[in-house]
Amino acid sequence: MATQILTTTYDPAEFRTMLADCVSETLRLEIAKILSNQTAEKTIFTRQETAELLNISLPTLNEYTKSGTIAAYRLGSNVRYRIEDINKALTLIKTR
Repeated sequence: MATQILTTTYDPAEFRTMLADCVSETLRLEIAKILSNQTAEKTIFTRQETAELLNISLPTLNEYTKSGTIAAYRLGSNVRYRIEDINKALTLIKTR
């Protein structure tokens, strides 16, 4: 393996600034690539996903659905929940 020595006329502060700019630009481009590859935020959930999201059991979710606490939708034989309805079912507890 050959060793190569480079000399420059940059002062250390200027070199640090140039290096930081290069690293920042590379990171910005990599983050943009990662974010562009992600799918849109999920808005429809299965029963299992909804129960996990709310940290409740499936029977409890079923009771909430039957009582109208949370709205559910049928797609063929499958039950689905919309994120808007999940968020609407969560109510703020008023404290003094």
